Amino acid sequence: MSQNLRAIRRKIRATTNISQITRAMKMVAAAKLQRAQARVLAGRAYATWLSDLLAEVAAAAGDDIIHPYLASPADDEDRGKDGRPLGLLLVAGDKGLCGSYNANLLREATAFLQQQAAPVQVLTVGSKALRYAQKQGLNVVASFEPATGPDAMFRALTVARTCRSLYESGQVAALHVVYTRFAAMARHVPTSRQLLPIVRRRDEARRPVDYIFQPPAPVLLSQLLPQAVESEICQILLEAEASEQAARMIAMSTATDNAQDMIAQLTRNLNRARQQNITNEILDIVGGAQALAGGMQ
Repeated sequence: MSQNLRAIRRKIRATTNISQITRAMKMVAAAKLQRAQARVLAGRAYATWLSDLLAEVAAAAGDDIIHPYLASPADDEDRGKDGRPLGLLLVAGDKGLCGSYNANLLREATAFLQQQAAPVQVLTVGSKALRYAQKQGLNVVASFEPATGPDAMFRALTVARTCRSLYESGQVAALHVVYTRFAAMARHVPTSRQLLPIVRRRDEARRPVDYIFQPPAPVLLSQLLPQAVESEICQILLEAEASEQAARMIAMSTATDNAQDMIAQLTRNLNRARQQNITNEILDIVGGAQALAGGMQ
C-alpha cells in the first residue's frame, strides 16, 4: 500500500510540473499572439487601401493592358500545360505543441498537390513545411524561417521577393500558396489559392474613374502590381504566425486544464488510498486485540 501511495504522489508531482510548463507556454504564446494580431490588423488595413487603389487604377487603365502578373480566365485555364512546373509557397509552423495547426495545414497541402497534373516546385516557410516537403519527395527550391521577431518584415520581404523572382524568371508557370488564414482567435482556416498570375474577371463591375493619373494609369498599375504582390505575401506570413500562436495558446490552455483535472483525480485517489490504508491498519489492530482477548480467555 505504501508503494501505491508513493506512486500516486510521484504522478501528482510530475503532473504539477507539466501544468506549470504548459501554463508558462500559454502565457508566452498569448504575448506573441498579441503582437502578431496587431500586425495582422494593421496589415489588413493597408491591404484594403492598396486593393481599392489598384481597382481604381485598373479601371482607368482598361482591359487591354498587358502585364506578366495579369491573366485572363482563358489564359489561366491553360496554365501549367506548357510543361513548366507550378510554384507553391507552403507556410507552416516552426515548432509543435500547437494542436492540429500543422496537421490541418499539411492536409490542405496534400489535397492541393493531388489535384495538380504538372510538377510542383516548393518554397517552404517553417521547419514543419520543409520536413513535409522532403518526406513527400518534393522539389524544394528555397526554405525560410517564419517571419517572427523584430526583423519579421525583413524576413517576409525576403520571402516575397524570392517568390516574385521565381515567377518573373519564368521558372514556374504560376505561383500558389497554402497557409492558415487568421479568421478569429479560435478559428484558423487552412487556405490554398493562386497568387500569380492575378486573374482579371471580365464580368467585374467597375466604378467610373474621374482621376487624372501621373504617370498614366497603365504605367502606374505596372508599378503597383509588384508592391501589391509583396504586400499580400507579407500579410499571408503575418496571418500564419498569428494563427500558429493562437493555436498554441489554445492547445496549452487545454493541456493546463487537463493537467489540473488529472491532479484533482490523483488527489482523490491518494486520499482514498490513505483512507483505505488507515482502515486496514485499524482492522489489523482490532483483529489483534480480539485475538489477544480470546487467548486470555
